[in-house]
Amino acid sequence: ISPSGRRMGKGHQQRGAPTGKRLLFPGRRGSPRGLPGGGGATGAQRFLLGLFMHAWLWVASGSYAQVFNLSLSVDEGLPPDTLVGDIRAGLPAAQQQEGGGFFLSEDSDDSPLLDDFHVHPDTGIIRTARCLDRERRDHYSFVAATLLGAVVQVEIRVNDVNDHSPSFPRDSLKLDVSELSPPGTAFRLPGAHDPDAGLFSTQGYTLVQPSDLPEDPAGPFFQLRYGTPGSPQASSPLEPLDLVLLRRLDREAAAAHELHIEAWDGGRPRRTGHLRVELRVLDENDNPPVFEQGEYRAAVREDARPGAEVCRVRATDRDLGPNGHVRYSLRARQALGPLGDAAYFTVEELSGVVRVQRPLDREEQAWHQLVVEARDGGAEPEVATVRVSIAVLDVNDNPPAIHLLFLTEGGAARVSEGAALGDYVARVSVSDADGDPEQEEEAFGEPGVGLGGGSISLSLEGGDGAFALRSGGSPGVFFLCVEGPLDRESRDLYDLRLVATDAGSPPLSTEETLLLRVADLNDQPPLFSREHYLASVSEAAAPGTAVVWVSASDADEAGTDHARLRYSLVHLPVRCNPEGVWPSAAECGPSFTIDPETGVISTVRSLDREVQEAVELRVVAQDLGEPPLTATCLVSITVDDVNDNEPIFRRQVYNATLAEHAPVGHCFLQVKASDADAGLYGFVEYSLYDGFQSYDASPAFQIHPHDGRICVSQDIDRERDPATYDLLVKAKDGGGLSAQAFVRVEMEDVNDNEPVFNPSTYVMSISGQTQPGTEIINVLATDRDSGIYGTVAYELIPGDLSSLFTIDSTSGIIYLTSTLSHLESTTLLLMVCARDGGGLTSVVNADITIHILQTTLAPAEFERPKYTFSVYEDVPENSPVGTVKAKESLNSSEPIFYRISSGDLDRKFSIHPWLGVIQTQKPLDHETQPVVVLTVQAQLGSLPAYSSTEVNITVIDVNDNHPVFPKASDEVQIPQTTLPGTALYLARAQDKDSGKNGFIRYTIASQNPSIFAIDSGLGAVFLNESLGSHVPRKCTLTLAAQDLGVPSRASLLVLTVAIEEQEQSPSLAFENLIYQVEVSECLSLMTQILQIQAYPLGPQRPSSRLLYSLEPSTDSAVFGVRPDTGWIYLRRQLDYESTQTYNFRAFAWIPEDRLSQNVSTSVIVHVLDENDNSPTFLHDVLFLKVEESPVPQGVIGKITAIDRDSGKNGQLSYFLLSDGKFFKMNPNTGEFISWVALDHELQGHHQVTVLVTDHGSPPRNATMVVYVSVTDINDNSPYFPQCLPGEELHVKVLEGQPVNMLVTTVFAKDFDEGNNAEVVYSGKSSFLFVFISPRTDKISVL
Repeated sequence: ISPSGRRMGKGHQQRGAPTGKRLLFPGRRGSPRGLPGGGGATGAQRFLLGLFMHAWLWVASGSYAQVFNLSLSVDEGLPPDTLVGDIRAGLPAAQQQEGGGFFLSEDSDDSPLLDDFHVHPDTGIIRTARCLDRERRDHYSFVAATLLGAVVQVEIRVNDVNDHSPSFPRDSLKLDVSELSPPGTAFRLPGAHDPDAGLFSTQGYTLVQPSDLPEDPAGPFFQLRYGTPGSPQASSPLEPLDLVLLRRLDREAAAAHELHIEAWDGGRPRRTGHLRVELRVLDENDNPPVFEQGEYRAAVREDARPGAEVCRVRATDRDLGPNGHVRYSLRARQALGPLGDAAYFTVEELSGVVRVQRPLDREEQAWHQLVVEARDGGAEPEVATVRVSIAVLDVNDNPPAIHLLFLTEGGAARVSEGAALGDYVARVSVSDADGDPEQEEEAFGEPGVGLGGGSISLSLEGGDGAFALRSGGSPGVFFLCVEGPLDRESRDLYDLRLVATDAGSPPLSTEETLLLRVADLNDQPPLFSREHYLASVSEAAAPGTAVVWVSASDADEAGTDHARLRYSLVHLPVRCNPEGVWPSAAECGPSFTIDPETGVISTVRSLDREVQEAVELRVVAQDLGEPPLTATCLVSITVDDVNDNEPIFRRQVYNATLAEHAPVGHCFLQVKASDADAGLYGFVEYSLYDGFQSYDASPAFQIHPHDGRICVSQDIDRERDPATYDLLVKAKDGGGLSAQAFVRVEMEDVNDNEPVFNPSTYVMSISGQTQPGTEIINVLATDRDSGIYGTVAYELIPGDLSSLFTIDSTSGIIYLTSTLSHLESTTLLLMVCARDGGGLTSVVNADITIHILQTTLAPAEFERPKYTFSVYEDVPENSPVGTVKAKESLNSSEPIFYRISSGDLDRKFSIHPWLGVIQTQKPLDHETQPVVVLTVQAQLGSLPAYSSTEVNITVIDVNDNHPVFPKASDEVQIPQTTLPGTALYLARAQDKDSGKNGFIRYTIASQNPSIFAIDSGLGAVFLNESLGSHVPRKCTLTLAAQDLGVPSRASLLVLTVAIEEQEQSPSLAFENLIYQVEVSECLSLMTQILQIQAYPLGPQRPSSRLLYSLEPSTDSAVFGVRPDTGWIYLRRQLDYESTQTYNFRAFAWIPEDRLSQNVSTSVIVHVLDENDNSPTFLHDVLFLKVEESPVPQGVIGKITAIDRDSGKNGQLSYFLLSDGKFFKMNPNTGEFISWVALDHELQGHHQVTVLVTDHGSPPRNATMVVYVSVTDINDNSPYFPQCLPGEELHVKVLEGQPVNMLVTTVFAKDFDEGNNAEVVYSGKSSFLFVFISPRTDKISVL
């Protein structure tokens, strides 16, 4: 610190105080800005100081003031409170001892002097107020004046220290430099900046060599060039900074360089900054292509096709990009012939592959020489050349020739199967147009490459050793001879191949095919296809009916007498039925004959299976050769029975029990029907239908068509699906006759349902004074199973403070086990789990929210935690159901109010608000809702505490529903051959009532004639007598269904039984009486879904062509059928939501047989649902209003969505996506529940997003927004914000004030809205007369 002071010249004084300065007055130490007393001075004090200051300036302006200079300096970065100097040092020694302090003047109001320095106004000592930064401010100036008028001009200079490092504008820099840049080229770099000054600023740059890189022997590539400090040419002393290239770059040697530049200052130690320069060397075309070889030599065959590869030349260029891309071309040379060498070849521009361009001929030119150029892609391309020598290789291109001369009779290619070994068949000679094969080896070392020809070899292929070649003595002459035995029946044609091969390389060969036939001799007897034929014929066959076709063959040559056959029949001894009537000779005589030409055996008279069940015949076949040869076979014919017996079930009604969820494929019952007929007519097939008179297949069951086993075909849920299934089983024989039986399946319950809480959320309030043992609330869970599986036990899930409660495992009542007085007002959350008798637990546990209120009054408590009432469903509206009652505490006189908080969505009940009487307010229906569970809350006056109880109301059934038949009349058709005891019809009526009111008994009210009976429990109608000729063709019955209620109710059904006459059996039959198939609604058009097939009955030819068609109807229009194959396919898109089942008929007929009848079958297509519909809300947006209340409001609304899909695809669940703090959602019912108290003043509006999702795979969902408006009630008192409640507001008034003078204004606030927030003022007068305006909130003096 170097203070210095001097006078402004001896005897020279400056007139007046310095201008442009702000004066600061002496004051106490520590006062801000040097003001006496700090900021606590009153306005009067400030006024007096201002007057004093003006007076002092007026006196000073009239005389010459003494002005002295004081220069001080301090280093930057020193800690606060560092001594800088003393203002008195700038005064003469005589005045330094004078007291009185200083007046300070800054340059302007925003001067940082007193922010950066502490100037003591009494002593004049200057200290730093904070750490100084020269780079922020390097100079300070102010004026100090004594009370005697002496003025000191103080200058403070901040000395620089080396506290900054040089820094470049960025850490790294990228440069692109051409490899052809000459040495000396300079590249401008950004300079470094150092905020320090002088020697501490940037002094120079250094190019740093990385320590991990070895030194280049040729020296560095770059050096730095920059100015010198103090250079006046640049804005900075060291600028410009250039990177200078010292020697040429070579991209092929190094494609990139990384340089590190260091900037340093002059400090000790010096500070540095760094810049990383990434220099990329740009490629230039400075390298020519270079071939891998100095000369290329290749060879190619003269038969090489144009485009054949000869060789590949390859040149490389070290440059990059287009400079390194090499392209090839041929240089034209002077040709010796009409075409140059380059005309025969071409080179691929990119790959360098040399290929043949036109056909070659070695005899014309054996050598070709080419010059290939390689040119790179630079702007001024570099070119290289190479010579390619190509030799043309000779090939053997003339095959030998074969000449054939047959030596047989007539010169034909034929030999007798009786020819002897060694007999000549043909003379063979060979020749070759090629010359002498002796050739010299070519220049490339290929041996034996000449014209080929010369010695020729001949070989024989085929014949399996039956023929051979023998030498003819002369060169090139051979003979074809018989070498083995010949048999025309084993082989009548020989495919011989003569192969002549020359000695060329590669050798050429010629093939000559010789088809040699073997002439026939009659040496083979006839042969039947089977030794024993089995056939059958219906006993109803007419004379002349073809029965069987026997066939024999002769291995001799076809079309000759050796192979022509004649058939004859030899009758064996007749075997007649011994149990029948003794037959006459005519009845047991010949019954069959045979056609001598075709071998078809047919009947010659009528047959009788009861007289003769089987016939055996012997057939003789003889050829026309010399001598003739014969053969025999045995034919056994069975006489088939006609279809004159119907199937018969052992029982007409079957009863079975089955556990629900039995696995698919489980078989639980076998029905059996027998048919006295034989063969196809005695073969019984079973089919199963859903209902006694229905042609719809049962979706839940299927029957094995052959053994009658009834099995499960889908999962059955007793709680979801019917508990009883009525099934119809039909047994049909191969002739179309059928019988039927009835099956009733009772479903047994298994434990497949978890307990479900309803409701699952409970909210209540209790007092902190509630005594242990008090019943708090009753939770309820139900299980859809029955018996022990439907019995529910409850348990409390451990949690925070759950030990204060216990639960009755049987009733679900929660009891308090400990006192609550030690707890403050809080909210407890309990969870209860329900478990059924089979061990299954509830998926969603019950949530119980208990608000504990520490009030002086305990909440009203119900006398019972659970009430049970019952009411008949036919009671009139406003009928009382029961009364609930809550008791208030002994020290309370508040009334108790009751309300129904949840469980009554349809508003069928009401409760008297203070009597607790529950009444009906809408009609009840036991069939719609047999049990209603209500939650009733009791609130003591306006206290926030409340209690709740559960009210179970059982709606008792009355007999108010009649039994209902599906239709008033029906008709059933039965054949005339129906046996007594056969079940004909199942009457099914439904009664919506329960118990005895819904139990139905069936009777026949009237019938004509009286030949029918009915099972009173099942409703099955049976035939009691045979249907003789006296029975009319239509019988009418009146069936009655009567319940057991008092009084009972009944309904009638008129049933018409039509008796069909026996008709001629059709000539066709379908494989199934009913075809059923299940298909997805997403099936694409033209997809084949089912094949129907019919077959002819009786002696129809199996090869008869059948045609199929569909009966025109609305259902069949969706499908089509292939007329030839019977495949049914999809023509229109299916939609399960529109139609679930299609029922139509299909027909089959034989177009060639005009007399035959067409047959039909039923086709049932069940459409399976897919999850193709998303849930949709009934409203896009829902607005709800609810009053604010100190207690939760429970259910305040219901969200409803629909899904057109079925099953799990249409099962919906609701969830909240937001605002779970105030509201909850019942996931099953969509009930929107307020589970905490709502306060309009805290939050008047709530926006909630609701998600609904189905249970499909993958699931579909939708969202909607619910807006909840919390309406205001007058639950807040006005308050004065000027003073806290219970305190007083004090206002001072000077005495002597005039009347009506305004004293003060008060105002009050109310957090409510509207009229509830409008404030009216009133007041009481004391001994001072004060008036309070009721509207203007002003207080004035009276």
